[in-house]
This record gives sequence, C-alpha cells and structure tokens, in this order.
Amino acid sequence: MANKVTMSMIAQRAQVSQPTVSIVLNNSDTVSISEETRKRVLDAARELGYIRKSKRRSCELKQVALIIDGSLYCYDHFLLTLNAAMERALELNVSLKVVATLSSREGERLIRDEISGGSYDAVIVATNMTSEKCTFTSLSVPAVYLNCMPQDESSVIAVLPDDYDNASRMAQALAPHYRHPLIIGGDAWMKATRDRIKAITEVYAAHNISLLPDDIQYCSWSFREACSIVMERLREEPGYDIIYCASDYVAMGVYHGLSHMGLRPGRDIAVAGYDNQAVCRELSPQLTSVELPYEKMARTALEYAYALASGKQVKKDKIRTVTGELFIRASTPLARPHS
Repeated sequence: MANKVTMSMIAQRAQVSQPTVSIVLNNSDTVSISEETRKRVLDAARELGYIRKSKRRSCELKQVALIIDGSLYCYDHFLLTLNAAMERALELNVSLKVVATLSSREGERLIRDEISGGSYDAVIVATNMTSEKCTFTSLSVPAVYLNCMPQDESSVIAVLPDDYDNASRMAQALAPHYRHPLIIGGDAWMKATRDRIKAITEVYAAHNISLLPDDIQYCSWSFREACSIVMERLREEPGYDIIYCASDYVAMGVYHGLSHMGLRPGRDIAVAGYDNQAVCRELSPQLTSVELPYEKMARTALEYAYALASGKQVKKDKIRTVTGELFIRASTPLARPHS
C-alpha cells in the first residue's frame, strides 16, 4: 500500500498544494518553504508510508571537459567537432566545457590543475590533426581520445577517422574511369597521409596500374604548394587524368594551378578532394570528396565520455574508427551515375 502513496494524497493530508509537496520531497531550493510547512509535509509523507525514490546518478548533470591539445584556426574543418559535441552534450544532459592548451606547457598545466580539482566526471582529449603521439595523458579522471592516440598508454578509449577505408572507397569508385592518377598528399610523416596514399595505390594496383614515385607528391596541406606542384607535374607529364588531393583546401590550390595552365577541372582533368567541406559545393565544378566524419566522431566520443562519467564499464582497449560518406560530383564526371 505504501508504494501507491501519491503526492496529491500527501498534499491533502498536510493541507498544502501538490507543488508544495513536490518542492519539499525533492529538496528543491527554487521556492522558499517555511520550516513549519516543510515539517507538516514530511510528517504526512511518513504517516502515509511514502517511499521517495532516489534519483539515479545517470540523470544528474555530468561535467565533461573537451580539451583541444593544441590550437584551432578560423578555417579549421575540425571546428565542426565542437558544434557536434555541444549538441550531443545537450541531448545527454552533459555540461561541456571546451578548453585548449594552445600548444603551451603553461596552458597544459592550468588545464591539468583544473581537472585535478575534481570538477569533472570525464574528459575528452582532442587534436585537430589526426595524431598517434598525443602527450596529454595520465589524467586523474576517465578520458576519451578524439582524433588522436596517446603515445604512452596501451589501454585507451579512442575515436579515430578511418582514413584508409575512406580513401579506398573513393579510389574504387574512380579508378575504373581514371587510369593515370597524380596524388598530392599532405605531410609525409602523418598517419592520415600514409593511410590515404596506401589505400589509393593499392586500389590502382588491383587494377594492374602501378604508380611511379613522381606520381606521389607532398604539399604540407598548402594551397600554394599544391598550385605549384600541379603546374610542375603537368608540364612534365601531361597525361594525368585525375588528381587525388590531400584535402578540399589542397584541391582549391589544384583548381587554381589548372586555371593558370588554361585547364578546367572536370573537363580536361578530374579532381578529387578529401573532407567534404562546404566549399566542395561552391567550387565550379563542384568537387568530388569523401567526408572526414568529424561530427560523427565528436558525437561518439561524447557518448563514451558520458558513459564513463555515469560510472558505466567501457572496454579500455576500445578503438572506434569512423568512416564518412563519399560524394561524387562534377569534378569527376565519368564516375557520376548516368553521366
């Protein structure tokens, strides 16, 4: 019978309103209640055998810090992660604070001090460039790594882009139509660059096409370098029929270089980007690209952080790779459906 006691029954017995009963039983401080009224409500609840259900910890507001290990720039595609993380935080009732080390020891020290103060239930450590050597480790609260892997921990929870699969699917869609590729990669030392180039070369090898050393160039993600490289390579080897670019920003440099040579992307030579930034749909012709799934990654990382903050068990050797969608556009017309 005690389990069937309702707040309206308590209100009737204590001769107060039902909202007053709710305020007292939930220990709310939003409205001032006199001690006499509070005692009358509690006495009535006890006499009726009311059993107050304790709130589950998972329903409480969780405190999570999203730490950018480094800096961001106004044109950085990684900024999409912040919006996605904040949206998911609202959905999960998470208070999310975004901070950045700004690549300084002092910035890192201040953040570590704040975290060690006990204000956070979990943290997300993120880098804007995919990295295997994140040094922001040994934290006092559960951590999830976003777009990076710590170099000194073998047991982690990390969310990474599947650059190999993304580039492979793009090359599989384009290789049957374009047989002489030029690849302009980013920094040679980066895993993302290595994975993408490996995927493209392996797809072409499966089509019995071997790339020569000069068919693979590196531009450090630079618009200007990409422009210079494409002009130099096409003067030496005018037979290229497609250019795979390290990013959409690099593809813009390629477009610029082709324009200087009187060539048009999509008509005289195909171009493919990587990231699927909004600029892909603004270029003429629109740029074929594969999505770097920062938004999906951010939401996944936030969900892992929420689980850790809620005290749930998550396998510590869990590495989640996320793939993105491929968009075939007018810059690779032979690969477009019904073209």
